[in-house]
Amino acid sequence: MSQDAGRTGTDLQGASAARAAKAHVRQLVAGDSRVNGVGLSRASGRWSVKVNVVDDADHPDLPTAVDGVPVRVTAVGRISARAS
Repeated sequence: MSQDAGRTGTDLQGASAARAAKAHVRQLVAGDSRVNGVGLSRASGRWSVKVNVVDDADHPDLPTAVDGVPVRVTAVGRISARAS
């Protein structure tokens, strides 16, 4: 089943815009060691780009929105691989 199954037209447009905004944000933070990852988040029916950073006090200066899609920065600490 596709990831878009069961979504409405408006929701599909929002998801598409969010994916495009995510790609733009990834370019903005490429190579920045303060960033752990960039993903999509959805709250109250609205998509946003979520940027995970090591420290809330030291992160890249990012716009609050890209092409109308909100950008949220969340401190998650340092991420490292663990042996399973």
